[in-house]
Amino acid sequence: MKLENFHAVAELIKERDYLLGLLIRLGSETKITIKTPMQSNQDIRSDLVERMLPELKLVIEQGIAVVGEKLAALGVTTDKDAA
Repeated sequence: MKLENFHAVAELIKERDYLLGLLIRLGSETKITIKTPMQSNQDIRSDLVERMLPELKLVIEQGIAVVGEKLAALGVTTDKDAA
């Protein structure tokens, strides 16, 4: 990895870590909640979430793969490379 790419790599790693965390949360939580400053918590309909969950996970997994490709293009193939 070139030093000039350091910031881009750091941002991509943050994005990958966020997506991985989201994927883990989707696998462990039984409901998804929307939180906004103007409202209290509003639960999304569990029946809809259950139907959408496989597609949501697939989209997140694809996002993680895209980030991996971008990291590889910058010369990062392992977490050790990014350190």
